[in-house]
Amino acid sequence: MGYSFADVLAGIQAVIGDATAQLTIANIASIIGLVVGAVVGLFLFWWGARWVVKRISGAFTSGKLRL
Repeated sequence: MGYSFADVLAGIQAVIGDATAQLTIANIASIIGLVVGAVVGLFLFWWGARWVVKRISGAFTSGKLRL
């Protein structure tokens, strides 16, 4: 049982052809929008988590909670 390189190549070309046939400017723009939104959300979560940890650790070291 062997595989033909031509069959594998034809399969890859079919998959690539199907994928690129469905890509439009609107799809690409929505993907970029989702990625940018996710990155902004993760950044805000990271920044907020650092702020909270800094405030809590500062409260334990100084004995006071300051906002």
